[in-house]
Amino acid sequence: MKNKELIDAYFANKTFAQMEIESYNQFIQQKVPEILEENKIVVPKMEEVRLEFSDIEILKPQIVEADGSPRTDFYPMEARIRNRTYAGPIYATITLYRRDVEQDVRKTYIGDMPVMLKSCLCWLEGKTEEELIAMGEDPLDFGGYFIINGSEKALMTQEVLASDRVLVSKDAQGKTIAEVISTKGAFKGRTRITRNPDGMLMVAFPASPKKLKLMVLLVALGLKTKEDILNAFSENKKIRNDILLNLEQLDVRTQQDALDKIGKYVAPGQVIDYRLRRAREVLDAFLLPHIGQSEADRLAKAYFLCMMAERAIERAYGLRGDDDKDHYANKRLELSGKLMEHLFRYAFKYFVKDLKFQIDRTVTRRRKLNISTIVRPGAITERIMFAMSTGNWIGRATGVSKYMDRVNYLSPLTDLRKIKSPLDKTRELYEARDVHGTHWQRVCCIETPDGPQCGLVKNLALFSKTTTEAESKKIEEMLHELGVELKKV
Repeated sequence: MKNKELIDAYFANKTFAQMEIESYNQFIQQKVPEILEENKIVVPKMEEVRLEFSDIEILKPQIVEADGSPRTDFYPMEARIRNRTYAGPIYATITLYRRDVEQDVRKTYIGDMPVMLKSCLCWLEGKTEEELIAMGEDPLDFGGYFIINGSEKALMTQEVLASDRVLVSKDAQGKTIAEVISTKGAFKGRTRITRNPDGMLMVAFPASPKKLKLMVLLVALGLKTKEDILNAFSENKKIRNDILLNLEQLDVRTQQDALDKIGKYVAPGQVIDYRLRRAREVLDAFLLPHIGQSEADRLAKAYFLCMMAERAIERAYGLRGDDDKDHYANKRLELSGKLMEHLFRYAFKYFVKDLKFQIDRTVTRRRKLNISTIVRPGAITERIMFAMSTGNWIGRATGVSKYMDRVNYLSPLTDLRKIKSPLDKTRELYEARDVHGTHWQRVCCIETPDGPQCGLVKNLALFSKTTTEAESKKIEEMLHELGVELKKV
């Protein structure tokens, strides 16, 4: 009886869909303006023309009837009955410049955004039981799903490895690997440091040369002397021996030599000035972008690589164990809001690309250039609706959106609590299929499907709650107020 009272008290102000709704609200209120800021200025090939975005706004769901008349009182039940999509229009203020002179400013409709039921954009938010019944809704329905072409669709939570976290392991060939998935916006780049059995340290990252020595990269990033490199590591003798061994094999003398060595791979056959510039661009854009993507961040990247290398050496000498990829501290769950963020970022970038094409075509044909003729709202809407309808998501993920099962009251509950791993279901011997100690009180250790998906599709426990993404800057400021100081490098 006490357990029932506890459960009733816990769910008095919460629902099973609460975390999905909070995630979607964060996407609408924070992430959509951030994505607009990432693509704020659009410069097509015709350099005399420039577009600037500002003040993006997503309205509550509306419908345009066959005669062209808009209606704002568009509720979920009508979307179900009429096989329509429950979506709100997206408006953004676009300013058109030509030769740096403002030509046109307009608040423009740029597409539609599917609206999650009971979210901050939904007409059902905050309604009483009587009001919900009057709108044709079940008062016990918890929301947290979408209505696409009349069908109820839920987004399945995706289980992914944590970004920006260093994981160390040792393979069957005796190589020790320290790797991190560095994430900045839509870009995810895997940076890997490998310690070979002979003690040599190699590094690989997107667009990097093959068999790039770590010491060459450290010199290119600003650790110019052997003393600078040695001082970046700890005093442990085994670590020092490995670093000295690598320094003996260092075949560059200056930072320019190191940059040129990278430049010869990323820009082969070019003049030295262009090679150096391309090498710097690659280091800034693709190496550990979560630390930063400017020249000022290069030294911080060098120290981060030193930390990764030190962990790899420690693992090689048995001073630390392998990091467990199945440990839930090394996992993250991407809820509906995060999944919609990936999708909208991709759709908006395509929209920007389409804008550039429309501008170039209009100018080439010597037609009058104005905002209403170059904006094609279908560029965003089509991509979002295709992914929501088929379940084929960004990053080749499949089965992300699924029909809500309404066989009984419990079926939709499990649909919103499901977690899907991106691992290949055709492989048998995954340790990821096993029950892990860190699943305790987070993931149900019994509920999983039979067959090839066994252990890869899981369910959240009854009381488990997934938090939304937090701003790291606020935490850093709080730590600074408590007296924690940043180490000067």
